[in-house]
Amino acid sequence: MTIDWTDPKAMVSKHFSVHECTWLPSWGIHHIPSDDEKANLIRQAQKMDQIRDFVGKPVNIHCWIRPGSVNCPGSQYHGQDYNAHVGGASHSAHKLGLATDWDCGEDCDTTRQTLLPELDNLDIRMENHQGPWVHNDVMPPNPNRYFIP
Repeated sequence: MTIDWTDPKAMVSKHFSVHECTWLPSWGIHHIPSDDEKANLIRQAQKMDQIRDFVGKPVNIHCWIRPGSVNCPGSQYHGQDYNAHVGGASHSAHKLGLATDWDCGEDCDTTRQTLLPELDNLDIRMENHQGPWVHNDVMPPNPNRYFIP
């Protein structure tokens, strides 16, 4: 599949668009991903397709990639560290495009409880926190799939 990364409406996977993967909401711009980031975004989008299909509900993306050096020529934010701007962990999988914060319109504690027994089957990690989003990533368990951020 060829993806037009300059078109926010272009689909990266079955359910997720370039807009959802590259939008930096605090700055109101799209990051133009590197080739490595594109591969990571596709990998994470495919995993998010599995998650969305498992929960059986549309998914609202809060945050996906949070680049350490934004690629958005002509923007005042070009070259700046978005992850640092939003207070993200320096080792965050979001910096690589391998993590997504999302909700599916229900209480996120309920969603986390639904996903918890499926983490191994889905080959994902999930943050153990209370909050208005669910964090999933495809990083290796270190040492657990359900972890405290």
